[in-house]
Amino acid sequence: MRDQESGKDVEMSVRTSEWIQVGFAIILAAAAWVRPLPNYRRWIVTLLAASAICAVAVARSLVYFLAPLQVSIIRDWLTAALMLVPYWQTGQFFMGPNEKIQAALVAFDRKWLPGIAATSGTPHTRIGLSMEIAYLFCYPLVPLGLAVLYVAGLRQYTNVFWFVVLVSTYICYAITPFVPALPPRSIAGEQIPSPAPNVGRGFNRWILRHGSIHAISFPSAHVASSLATALVLLWFVPLAGLVFLIVAVCIAVAAVVGRYHYALDVLLGALTALVVFLSSYVYLKV
Repeated sequence: MRDQESGKDVEMSVRTSEWIQVGFAIILAAAAWVRPLPNYRRWIVTLLAASAICAVAVARSLVYFLAPLQVSIIRDWLTAALMLVPYWQTGQFFMGPNEKIQAALVAFDRKWLPGIAATSGTPHTRIGLSMEIAYLFCYPLVPLGLAVLYVAGLRQYTNVFWFVVLVSTYICYAITPFVPALPPRSIAGEQIPSPAPNVGRGFNRWILRHGSIHAISFPSAHVASSLATALVLLWFVPLAGLVFLIVAVCIAVAAVVGRYHYALDVLLGALTALVVFLSSYVYLKV
């Protein structure tokens, strides 16, 4: 009975990951009312923040109806779902590209990757299909990483996992409103005939059409979250971490080849994850 009461007390406390998610959502909501945005966009950002707060509060209150372990597991996975909130919030700040910033990103690609910069996406080939499939993994890779910790019997390190992944990803979201730019595929599409899409590209386009903010995240949040996941797993589950690292690298390459991100987005996204991971060394030792 005492253990059960202790478990309830633990589950009623706010986790570090929840502080990060709720705090960041509130900061973006406050920023929306300071930045020159239409009122409807301000309300969208605010309501998204409110939804994150409510979701965390409801999850914590479940301790009165479910066993502490069940509530803890729900809160582990709720964190993955709430990662979408700041992404959609950030999208409301995009009012159009900054032409100078966008031109600089395009120039960087043309200088270092002229062949890729001259295309609007992957070709209708097996290599093109493999690149699109690789990019698709940017969506499930983070929850798959959490699942690996569960399977490996290391669920006690979930808080560490989420700290590294969330900080890496949210740094990218925090910078994004200050670097407004269209994705390179959109710019290239105006000048270069788009290749016939392979099945993978068609599916990626469908996802982006219905769930994207139609602008880049800068640095690339997909690359940052993917690499952060791989680095944490390398620390705790080396073999699985190596597999995830290979997938994360493939996602980064596919993001550039598929013209979903500029090369600089991807490089800085990877650097962000690496810096956060290395800065979390003491936390990782817990």
